[in-house]
Amino acid sequence: MRMRKSRFGIVLAIVLAGLVMLGGCEEGMPHSFVWPDTGEIRPSHAKPIGADYDDWDPFSVTLEVEPGEDVNPVGTQHIFIASIKDKDGKLLPNRRVEWIIPDGGVGAIVEVDEFGWRASRGNKFDNRFAVSHTSREDHVITRGNDDPSDDIPIKRGQTWAVITSPVEGTTNMIAYAPGIQNWDKHKVFVKKHWYDVVWEFPPDATNPIGKEHTLRTRVSRYSDKTPLADYEVTYKIISGPAATLGSNRASTTTVKTDANGLAIVALNQSRPLEGVNAVQIDVVRPKNVSSFKDAVHMATGVVRKRWIGPKIAISKTAPAKALVGEKFSYSITVSNPSKVTAKNVSLTDILPGGITYVSSTPRANVRGSNLSWSLGSLAGGARKSVKVEVQATRTGKFINPARVIAAGDLAARATAETIVAQANLTLTKQSPGEVLICDPIEYVLVVENTGDAAATNVKLTDKLPAGLTYKDKYSTITSNIGTLAPGQSKRVRYTVKATKTGIFTNKANVSADGGLTAEAFSRTEVKQPVLVVTKMGPARRYIGRTIAYEITVANRGDGVAKNAIVTDVIPAGTTFAMARNGVVLSGGKVTWRLGDILPNGSKQVTLELTATRSGTVRNVTKVIAHCVEASGEAVTVVTGIPAILLECVDTDDPIEVGATETYIITVTNQGTADSTNVVITCTLPPEQQFLSAQSPAGHIVDGQVVTFKPVVALAPKKVATYRLHVKGIRPGDVRFRVALKSDQMVTPSEETESTNIYE
Repeated sequence: MRMRKSRFGIVLAIVLAGLVMLGGCEEGMPHSFVWPDTGEIRPSHAKPIGADYDDWDPFSVTLEVEPGEDVNPVGTQHIFIASIKDKDGKLLPNRRVEWIIPDGGVGAIVEVDEFGWRASRGNKFDNRFAVSHTSREDHVITRGNDDPSDDIPIKRGQTWAVITSPVEGTTNMIAYAPGIQNWDKHKVFVKKHWYDVVWEFPPDATNPIGKEHTLRTRVSRYSDKTPLADYEVTYKIISGPAATLGSNRASTTTVKTDANGLAIVALNQSRPLEGVNAVQIDVVRPKNVSSFKDAVHMATGVVRKRWIGPKIAISKTAPAKALVGEKFSYSITVSNPSKVTAKNVSLTDILPGGITYVSSTPRANVRGSNLSWSLGSLAGGARKSVKVEVQATRTGKFINPARVIAAGDLAARATAETIVAQANLTLTKQSPGEVLICDPIEYVLVVENTGDAAATNVKLTDKLPAGLTYKDKYSTITSNIGTLAPGQSKRVRYTVKATKTGIFTNKANVSADGGLTAEAFSRTEVKQPVLVVTKMGPARRYIGRTIAYEITVANRGDGVAKNAIVTDVIPAGTTFAMARNGVVLSGGKVTWRLGDILPNGSKQVTLELTATRSGTVRNVTKVIAHCVEASGEAVTVVTGIPAILLECVDTDDPIEVGATETYIITVTNQGTADSTNVVITCTLPPEQQFLSAQSPAGHIVDGQVVTFKPVVALAPKKVATYRLHVKGIRPGDVRFRVALKSDQMVTPSEETESTNIYE
């Protein structure tokens, strides 16, 4: 029946429909705009208020509740789980479910699903009516104990309610989903039968094959745990190897509980065989005529009986790799993985060719390459181990099989694989074929393991011949390389120095465990350039003259003098004049770059200097080349030449008799050397009389001869001046005579000055 719509209802319906269309989808909340918001739990309407709610949740199609019917002991709790699905069977979240227990039946709602956050989430109104909503996510309900096995998983799109009853009877519950429009599908009716009965099925068990096993089912009153007799317990073998129940050897049998509430039956195998028998157990409360109660099926359970026999297993371990000639061990372990004793256990091991037996624990019975051990009985879960020591005589891959057998046709095999390898060392050594004596000699050695096994304790040794040293003091070089894996190499570099020339051949060797060795040789010739500087120049030169040098640099050694550079520092007392052969003049130093000078080769340069003062000029030429240097010297004595200019003038020519005449005598050294012990001698004519004189060193008068004391040294360009005063004593045309001599003059120099004396 539909409600008549008011104008307000129509408007509200349009608004709500629009909101649902905006926010509604299969995953959304059909109640999202009518349910209360978050906060304290509040009741909510099942459907939108005042709206046309026909098919207002078009996605919800099916309501399912589990279990549909079940039996529980009184006083226990039981959970119903409801699922709402769409047309494709997909679970839908946020859908309302109402839980209803009609009046007149037993049982009450204990709690209901309140999972979520809206105020309209699950709500128990009273013991017979509650509301919940399907969950938005998976979660788990625990029973509040430490046993996770009885936890109840709740899926997204499911909700739940819990009921109980303190008395026997049947609870009829209605689950109602208001969002499902179809009246035939929006309700589910479920039943819970409550009885004051509890049952305990026998646990799953494991037994040795061929042995009888007893099954015990206990039935008792739930309220006080007293045993219940005469309950019918039916045992039925539903799967597994052939077996029988009870004395009648049938596959199905019914046993009544005794005064202790036990229904006991024996389970036997038809023949010993491993496997699992599944036995279904049904408990039925018998019919009670006096109380007019029919027989009631109380419970069904399944117990599984596993039959086990003895087993035998074998495992074998051996090193993955071993070396030729090396002793190695492998282990064989025989085990019984069952719980039943294995008897007459015997082990056999066959050695492959190339592997020889050394020893074993326990000691083996050896017949050629066959090894065997009698191990006796092996209890269930027990194991025995054998250790064997062997030795490899060649390389290769060796597969070693072992087999164990035991009573009852038990057998097992195991193999172990060992690759026997051998390391192999190679050594290469590189060095320069030729060096100069000042050059370091670099050795590069490469040690490589070309075998298929690791080389251990690898050590390199190089003993140097006389004339070579390492770090200026060692004659032997060692390097502990350690372990080289197959294919791995190690490069070692070091340098040595030569203390003399010659050809040096030395051998390096490498060794490793197992007697591995390798060696390598190298040859280096050490040469030495020997430079000789020959410098030719004049032994004597005068000041101002050119001193010419011819410089020869010769290589008298057996090595090339590389990048030879000749330098000549211009000595004091000289100046640079000229040079040839690519000279560079800088800072008073002349430089020639001669390049390389081959053994027995030579190169020449020339240099010209100008002597600027007297003395001994020592001109040193140096040459520096790679690994060698030398010098040469030329000595030239530079002297000067004194050149004396003698001049004499009278100041008052002519003079009267009785007047005074002055003669000025000038001695100038125009040469380049000192003039020493310069002596001036003046001779006066008879017509003159000496009055006085001035000179650098004084004078001596002897009659008409005036001798001036010697000037010890008159330096070049210096002037000595003498003055001599005389008086004319009678007229005449006279000659005043001056004579000069010095240490450097062989013949004195003379000069005369004429003077006219008149009356």
